[in-house]
Parts: sequence; C-alpha cells; structure tokens
Amino acid sequence: MGFSDDILMAYAGGGLDQATRAEIESAMERDAVLAQRVAAHQAQLQRQAQPRMAVPRRGATVVQLAAVRATRAATQQAARRARKVQHWSWLEWSAVFMAMALGAAAGKFLLTDWQPEAQAPASVAWRDGALIAQGRLALALDQAPGGAAGVYGGTVRIASSFVATDGSYCRGFTATSSGQEMAGLACKSGGAWKLPIWMQTTKPAQAGAVKAGLDLPAAVQAVMEQRSGGQLLDAAAEHDALQKGWVR
Repeated sequence: MGFSDDILMAYAGGGLDQATRAEIESAMERDAVLAQRVAAHQAQLQRQAQPRMAVPRRGATVVQLAAVRATRAATQQAARRARKVQHWSWLEWSAVFMAMALGAAAGKFLLTDWQPEAQAPASVAWRDGALIAQGRLALALDQAPGGAAGVYGGTVRIASSFVATDGSYCRGFTATSSGQEMAGLACKSGGAWKLPIWMQTTKPAQAGAVKAGLDLPAAVQAVMEQRSGGQLLDAAAEHDALQKGWVR
C-alpha cells in the first residue's frame, strides 16, 4: 500500500504522529523513489515558505535536515540494491484515534442553541484508504461556522471554508486533545468528511489569524492552496453551505 501525496506533504512539513512518521522513514530506506518524492515535497514547501521567511545572516547556511535525510536514504537504497535485491511489502495503516474534549459552543447565524452530543466520540478513523472524521470532529465540521465563532466545545476550531477544484466543500481546522494541538483539512465526499491531511503541531494559534486560516501549519495551508486556488468562502456563502449540509 502506497503513501498519498497529501500524506507525504504532511510528513515533509513536519507533521503526522510518530508511528506514521517512523513508518514513512522506514519505507524511504527501502524505496529510493519514495525518498525522492518526499524530497520533492520538502523542496516545494521550502519554496512556498520563502516569502515569509526571515533573511538569514550573511555567511549563514540554511540546511533542511529532513531533505538531507531523504537524499541520504535514497543514496543508501541505491547502494543496497547494487548488492542484492530486497523484497518487502507495505504495512497496513492501523486506524488513528484521537480523543477530543467535550464542551458547549456558541455559534453565529442562529446557532446559539447548538450543543454537542454528550456521548459522541471524537475521533478519526482509517477506512477504505482514507481518514474519515467521526464523532465531535465530524459534528463540528457539519455545524460550526468558521472564523472566530467557529469553536466547538472549546477544543475544535474551524479556521476557514472553501469550494475545492473538484466541487466539494472543504474546511481547515485545529483541535486540542490532551494538551496536543492537531490540525487538518476535511473535504465532504460521499456523505463523510475525508481528511487529506491530519497532523500534530505545537504551533500556537495566532491572535486574529483564524479567519484567514493563518494559524494552520504550512503543510495544511499548502494542501488548502492546491485544492482551493486560494479562494475562501465569505461568511454568507459559508452560512448557505452549512444550511444545505455542505452538499452542492
């Protein structure tokens, strides 16, 4: 089973849980092509981040450690293949479950009476080759407005919404669980919210940056830009989509 470009993009941006990162790194040691794909994503993220990066001091050398590791893994793989042929198989990804706290959220657009379901589990699950939002996360994606008011139970925050190039609705979000900050992008497809990217992050939210999605990690923003072309829904369009159940 291969890794999608979105998963590799999240890895290149420093995201994903430790188990998934370890699996990708182990696979890169065996597969030079995979290592080269990761290196390409890292180079893309570096180019996208350059306008926002501070200029290094004269004489300083900026090194992307992950890119060096990916290149080294590709070189080692080529050397091993020259000695012998190795046979290997992909490991099946186990389901990822992240617990999120319960709470009450106040919304806008007549959503002030909306309350979380007390027993709804907060999780994402790996099903049919995709991560699927479940429980409170799915409820937040269905019902919470975006921006400053888009907070569900004090733990899930909807940053922004947009229409993807394939016509589906997508929403960027962050969530806090057991002190761990998570971030991701969810797109409505076939009645479910599928997560092309879902990663751990220690980056604190920036005051006043929620509406534009600027509190999201660079890897999540990169996937959003690829799928949206940079066009976000305004408050009225988002409210209309929410009332229609995010179905076009």
